[in-house]
Amino acid sequence: MTQPKCGAVTKRGGRCRNKAIVGSGQCAKHQGRWTRGGAAQGEIKDAEAKLRALRKRKWTWW
Repeated sequence: MTQPKCGAVTKRGGRCRNKAIVGSGQCAKHQGRWTRGGAAQGEIKDAEAKLRALRKRKWTWW
């Protein structure tokens, strides 16, 4: 049995030919942040970016 392809529409209008992750039907690139692991990683990245912005803003006017 072969693993199915992702099939997501790319920017060029074609279809993604990467192998789909088992259970999701899309590849790691196209499954996005709405998945369990992707949402957690996105929240961490958002929090880190917010802290960097606050630190930068705090020290720019001293």
